[in-house]
Amino acid sequence: MTRPFDIGQALQAGWEAFAREAVPLVVGTIIYVLVVALSLGLLAGPMTLGLVDMAMRAVRGERLEIGDIFSGFNRFGPSFLLTLLLFAGVAIGTILCVLPGLFLGIAWTWSFFYMAAGDSDPVSCLKRSYNLTLENLGAVIVFLLVGYILQYAGSLVAIGSLVTMPLGYAMMAAGFESATSRETPLPVV
Repeated sequence: MTRPFDIGQALQAGWEAFAREAVPLVVGTIIYVLVVALSLGLLAGPMTLGLVDMAMRAVRGERLEIGDIFSGFNRFGPSFLLTLLLFAGVAIGTILCVLPGLFLGIAWTWSFFYMAAGDSDPVSCLKRSYNLTLENLGAVIVFLLVGYILQYAGSLVAIGSLVTMPLGYAMMAAGFESATSRETPLPVV
């Protein structure tokens, strides 16, 4: 059972987490972009998991280190498989008709957040993300639109995305934590 998204609370909590841990989040984002680009996307899974894990820990008030960006490599296999499943599902949905791909992209937004919260089964992460999105569809769409506007604003300035990307992840982490706080937690592996 999830709680409804409180967009205002998530934006505020995400901003506060980002402000407290701006340096490791921004430097981690730079490393993320470089590693994913240099690996031609092959390392996107563990790097995304590392960035999501950093954002979630920042929201919980934990101290971060720049090297935390590599924490996703502890679950390389599951994060790599999750990336493949996400890509394949969205690509096939887009090829068939754009809307199914767009819907799956939205519905599976929270998959890496579930993995960072301890679920190591990629299929379970996709299912749980799908259910969370359907239970809060309107709020999730508004929440993601706010995030996309934030990202767009950041992209207008040469290095703006280096701030808006980790800020967006922190805001998503705050929304995820708030919406899933009544779910049964999984042990982190």
